[in-house]
Amino acid sequence: MDRTERERETARNRYLGWGLAFTETLPGIDIARDISFTTGPDGRTLDLVRGPDNVSQALAVALTTLRGANVFDAEYGFDGLNALAENLEPVLIREQVRVAVITLLHRDPRIRRIVDVNLDDGRLGATADPALRASRTLRVEVQFETITDDRLAVRLGELPSV
Repeated sequence: MDRTERERETARNRYLGWGLAFTETLPGIDIARDISFTTGPDGRTLDLVRGPDNVSQALAVALTTLRGANVFDAEYGFDGLNALAENLEPVLIREQVRVAVITLLHRDPRIRRIVDVNLDDGRLGATADPALRASRTLRVEVQFETITDDRLAVRLGELPSV
């Protein structure tokens, strides 16, 4: 790694931050996460994420947390989960989820630009996943650019009952 690459990496970590690493407890089955540890020469230590990985993880956690569930920050979280509980037409639910995702991304100062918000419920296109169509779930994937010019994608597994 040359000097300019190290400087860029240092700047990315400084501007995008760091945090504790949370791993999915049951990937593909549940959206729950837990703190992860590393065993090293000094015993067990907490895993950390830095830079773009920190932003991706923070957004994945925010997208799976009900807005207002954090007693210390009532504005934190994803308001789209409320749309899923309402008895609305599927098209309106998808648009409310899309707006909630965009609102959440705009609140994060590390995000410069939203590139795409993709909501896939298996209804459009002949190549749609038949299991997704049968289960009536909604896959959410967002792509965005950070203030350090990194282009990232966060995939929010599947939301049920859409």
